[in-house]
Amino acid sequence: MPTTESFIAFLLTAIVIIAVPGPSVVFAVGRTLSLGRAVGLVTVIANAAGTSVWILVSAFGLNALIQAFPGLLSIIQWLGVAYLAYLGLKAILNSKRAADESQQFEGAGKSLGKVFAEGFVVGITNPKVAVFFTAILPQFINPSGSFLIQFLLLGLIFEVLGVIGDSIWVLGAATFREWILTKPSRMRAIAIIGGVLIVLVSIWLVLELI
Repeated sequence: MPTTESFIAFLLTAIVIIAVPGPSVVFAVGRTLSLGRAVGLVTVIANAAGTSVWILVSAFGLNALIQAFPGLLSIIQWLGVAYLAYLGLKAILNSKRAADESQQFEGAGKSLGKVFAEGFVVGITNPKVAVFFTAILPQFINPSGSFLIQFLLLGLIFEVLGVIGDSIWVLGAATFREWILTKPSRMRAIAIIGGVLIVLVSIWLVLELI
């Protein structure tokens, strides 16, 4: 198991990373503003499921694979950026329909299964998460213990903290959204804002990649 000092350091690092709004938070908030609380919460869970894949593949050797083929990580990063940009532009172009649907019921026109699939893809292609699990988390592993068990345990703790933190952001965004839900014109503006936020995330990530 990790030493007490390493575990405390890991918790502090994880809390700081999660507390500061990053791509996952902005994406989830954008979906919440565009489609409502249910979609936002499903996005959070789906994103966690996607990022959890990095825990498994990193624990079982992807880190070594990426070190052997550095271009692999770059490909994954650029795919994630492109997908985010696509979803953001789609939200902007469909803003009028989102406003109309808001008068019917939350998340109308988009199945939660599709929402989950989209959130999963964003999570699994999130370059920040990939770097965290492949390069940062291993620093807190105790060499005298089982690498696999420690990695999976710390990864699980990070995911639980992430779901809690992202859900708080989503619930806050949903409260604001519902306050003006009866205003179609404002709802359309919020849908556009949500899309713009997602596009900004993709631009933000591009600037970090180049």
